[in-house]
Amino acid sequence: MPVTELDVVCQSENRFSLLQMSKKEWVRTMVGGEEFELLNLESPQVEKRVMEEMANGVKVYYDRRWEVTAHLTDWLAANRELVEGRRVLILGVGVGAESLLLGKFAEQVWLNDLAPIALELCARQMERNGLRNFTLLPGRYEKLDLPEVDLVVGSFLIYEAETRLAMEAYLAQSDSEVILVNESLADFKKLLEERGGEVLFENEEGMQGVKLKGVN
Repeated sequence: MPVTELDVVCQSENRFSLLQMSKKEWVRTMVGGEEFELLNLESPQVEKRVMEEMANGVKVYYDRRWEVTAHLTDWLAANRELVEGRRVLILGVGVGAESLLLGKFAEQVWLNDLAPIALELCARQMERNGLRNFTLLPGRYEKLDLPEVDLVVGSFLIYEAETRLAMEAYLAQSDSEVILVNESLADFKKLLEERGGEVLFENEEGMQGVKLKGVN
């Protein structure tokens, strides 16, 4: 079947923008230089499940293919040796595109989110792309008994005081290496002021990718 303009989204600053123009359930796109099929959150089928989750009172912000995620996947692709053959936990994954790249590179991935339907959709997206090396971990990550892993990754997890406190609680009980990518919001800045961390990459708007370490 021929690839159409809406089937492939080129790597650019607006690489995910065409997803919002299509009503297809699945759209082929490039993530970190690799081609995948992504669920289109604007399609009627997927939007119905999203609304169902919100109607059930789940406070969730679905990944709308933020540029934060695009920067993270580009960085992971350029530094895949840090992920290959490792055990990776993705916090607050939603239906994020980073799960596909990490699932392809890593030995095993654990997908966490507090939204059950988001995890269900994420699992569908992984399986659609032939990835089955994952385990779902529903619930608030700071309250879960999480597996021992080599690397923890989170995209746009810190956007208010509650989410900052959740990350602080997690870091206080973990000794894993943590890579966070976030917009330069007040609570993310406060977390970095308190915890320190190595800046891995950043852009002119202040979005940063940082590496933190738990205290155990």
